[in-house]
Amino acid sequence: MKLGILADIHSNLEALRCVLGALKDIDGYLCPGDIVGYGPNPNECIEIVRELRCGAVAGNHDLACIGILDPRRFTEDAREAVSWTINMLTEDNRKFLETLPLRLEGDGFEMVHGSLRNPAEEYIIGLKDGAATIELMKKEICFVGHLHTSLVIVKDKAGKYDGWQLNDGDMVDTTKFDKVVINVGGVGQPRDMDPRASFGIYDTEKHTVEIRKVEYNIIAVQEKMRKANLPDFLIERLKYGR
Repeated sequence: MKLGILADIHSNLEALRCVLGALKDIDGYLCPGDIVGYGPNPNECIEIVRELRCGAVAGNHDLACIGILDPRRFTEDAREAVSWTINMLTEDNRKFLETLPLRLEGDGFEMVHGSLRNPAEEYIIGLKDGAATIELMKKEICFVGHLHTSLVIVKDKAGKYDGWQLNDGDMVDTTKFDKVVINVGGVGQPRDMDPRASFGIYDTEKHTVEIRKVEYNIIAVQEKMRKANLPDFLIERLKYGR
């Protein structure tokens, strides 16, 4: 079985559509959180996730947009986007976000947005953060989001930790390690200096995770964001992938 991993969609419909178009022979989908926030199409992105019957967890922006997490913890631009999104969400889509768990388990994997210590808000940036989550893992693989950068933190079979950034086409053979924490990067707002939408393909039989990146129409998204009067910084950062 192959599963598409769609993290940090962030209301970017153009990026999401291009990612789905690049995913072939996929049996299902997982979303490590933040379907909404930042971008101009929250309802459309939620509806696609719902139609895909995507296994999803709540991200910090998802929680802020339904009043569960205080957006005062966010930057000013992020708070402005949250306020705009709250006003745009339909009742059905808001209720869908309310159903999302903080943590999800599947066959051989578990998934949170941030970390197992703090599912919605902690960033896994390096070995220290990754090791803390690895020590709490019940499964062999933990999918995370939040950082918007594709990377992997591993604990090998001798108990040693390592980690590295992942690029387009890189594949992680999880059978080589005892535990693996992996972030496939952001669909809707990449932050690894590569503006392409980033996603993953998890092969449950081969126990591999492949990173893929695809171009999308950034200008079209920016134009919609300007019409919605979303913050300039959020608009400009898309073309730089930062």
